[in-house]
Parts: sequence; structure tokens; C-alpha cells
Amino acid sequence: MSTLSPRPWYREPWPWFLMALPLSVVVASFVTIYLATRAPDSLVTDHYYKKGLAVGGDIHREQHAQAMHLNGVLSQAAGRIELKFNQPVAEEHLRLMLRHPLSNLKDVQIDLHRTAAGVYSAFAPPLDAVRYRVHAETANWRLAGVWVPHSPVTLEPGV
Repeated sequence: MSTLSPRPWYREPWPWFLMALPLSVVVASFVTIYLATRAPDSLVTDHYYKKGLAVGGDIHREQHAQAMHLNGVLSQAAGRIELKFNQPVAEEHLRLMLRHPLSNLKDVQIDLHRTAAGVYSAFAPPLDAVRYRVHAETANWRLAGVWVPHSPVTLEPGV
């Protein structure tokens, strides 16, 4: 009668399987730490209370644009961005803010200059093919909308 000698523990599959589970959690936690510290979160602000209070403070410009019955069509063609209003406005130039949906580092500010009555334009910088949150504004009024470059969109107050 022969006696079988027991195999050493490291030759058994179950101890390795049981050690692999906690080891995979440790590896996943290091990957998570790396991803979390790689870039700061641009959506978080230290001044959230002040920003929340300021939301209602800017509504007078939208109300003024609404009282003027002002709207405009934003388009891009031939390397230029053009904004045509439904009526002439008094300003010589206005500011166009393009807010990128994924990164505030890719936000674009463009100064549009009057080229004709109710028409403002400027050279178009290279833009991503994403849905930008757009604000056309002066000190007195502001229009807003959502715009994908190379397709026209109507900007209206209070959007």
C-alpha cells in the first residue's frame, strides 16, 4: 500500500484563487487613485455659494433682450462666425462666449464686430464638433443657445 504525500499549498489552485480576489481590489484601487489625481475636476468650485447667488443677478440682461424682442441666427461659413439679428442693435461690437461641454479649458471667447446693420462677424478659431453653450452679450442684453459648429442656430433670451 502506497501513501500519497500531500502536495505543497502553492501547487493547489484554491489558495491562488482566494488571493487573487483581494489582489485585484488593490490593483483597482491604485488605478482609481491614478485616474482621480491625473487631472483636477473643472466642474467643482470653491465659491459655489457666490456662484449660486450670481445666477439670479444676471437675469436683467435676458429680460432686457426679451423686452426688445431680440433674437439672432449664429452660423459659421468660410472661416468666419456670423451673427444676424432680427433687428438692428446699437453696439459696434459684442462678445460671443462658446462654452465647451467637456472642459472649461476649451471655452472660446470671440469679439464680434459689426459688418452691416444687424450683422456681426469675426474670424472663426478651430472648434471641436461638440454642442457648445453659446452666449452673445453686451452690457445691456444677452442671448443664449446651444450650437454645433457649421450648423445655424437661433439665439434667444433666457435659454
